Amino acid sequence: MRTVNLEQLAGRRVLSQRGESVGYIEEICAEQDGDDLVIIEFHVGIYAAFERLSASAIGAAVLDLFRLRRGGGFYRIPWDKIDISDPARPRLLCSKKDLSRMEGGREHPQGKGQTRT
Repeated sequence: MRTVNLEQLAGRRVLSQRGESVGYIEEICAEQDGDDLVIIEFHVGIYAAFERLSASAIGAAVLDLFRLRRGGGFYRIPWDKIDISDPARPRLLCSKKDLSRMEGGREHPQGKGQTRT
């Protein structure tokens, strides 16, 4: 198991396999495993910060007000889909199309309208 300081990852831009920006790491979700915290997923994208604050509807309204919303949603990326061997330059290990896109707390796998329960 590799140890990474979370402050090295938080706020970093995640790049796709093609070198395109997917978004910034806004939240890192972890679970307790004995004495360790183990990363389970990363929340990437502009709405992830609002989701963390449980204010995604307000956040969307603010983004719309200032015309800052570009693509909508954010990504929940499992721990094993990001290469963090260089914490300054995290990269996807899968296609962006393989990720589940989130909008307002609802999951849309591969852009489809299914809700996660």
